Amino acid sequence: MSIHIKICGFTTEDGLKAAIDCGVDSVGFVLDPSPRQLGLDAAIALASHVPDHIKTVAVCGRPDLKQIQTIWDRMRPDWIQLMSDSLPDSSYGIPILPAFEDGPDLVERVMAYVDQSGMVEPLVVADGPRPGSGIVADWNRVGGIQNSTRLMLAGGLNPENVGEAILRLRPWAVDVSSGVESSPGIKSPEKIRAFVESVRVAERQLENE
Repeated sequence: MSIHIKICGFTTEDGLKAAIDCGVDSVGFVLDPSPRQLGLDAAIALASHVPDHIKTVAVCGRPDLKQIQTIWDRMRPDWIQLMSDSLPDSSYGIPILPAFEDGPDLVERVMAYVDQSGMVEPLVVADGPRPGSGIVADWNRVGGIQNSTRLMLAGGLNPENVGEAILRLRPWAVDVSSGVESSPGIKSPEKIRAFVESVRVAERQLENE
C-alpha cells in the first residue's frame, strides 16, 4: 500500500528542497492568512522549483470565484484546496480539493458532498477543528468517512503519530504542515525525513498484514 504524502505551508526553498529530496507526492503553498501565507507571486516563484512528478496545491481557505480563477490562470496548480463551506457551485473545470474541518457533524457534511458530487469515493481532506493549528482530528469520527472517500488525513499529524493514524484509518493520503516545522512557517528537514520514514514504516506494516 502506497500512501500519498502531502506537505503544506512552504515558505523557503530549503524546506521545499528537503521535501522533494525525501520523495513526497505533493506540496502546498498557503495563500490564506496564516504564519505560512505567501502572496501569489511568491507562491508561483517557489512552485517553479517543484519537479513535474510532484503535485502542487494552492491552499486558499475561502476565496471567491474570481480569486479562484486568478489563482488557476496564473499558477496552474494540480489542485486548489478550499474549505468545504466555500465550494463554488461549479468549478469550471478547475481541480478543487475540498477540506472539511472536524466537528460533530463531520460525517454528515462529507456525505452530503459525496452525494452532491456524484463521484465514487471523491478525494477529500479531513482536517482538525482549526486547520493549521496542529490540533489532531477525531480519528474515530474520521473513520465514519473512510469507506466513502479517498481520504486525505490532516490535522495535527507529526512523525510520532502518523504511523498510528495510517494503521487505524488506512487513508489514501496524509497531509502535514506544523508537524514538520522548527518554527511557524519554517520546515525542518529532519522532521520531514522523520515523517516520511514513519509513513514508509506504516506502509510496510500494512503490506505484511
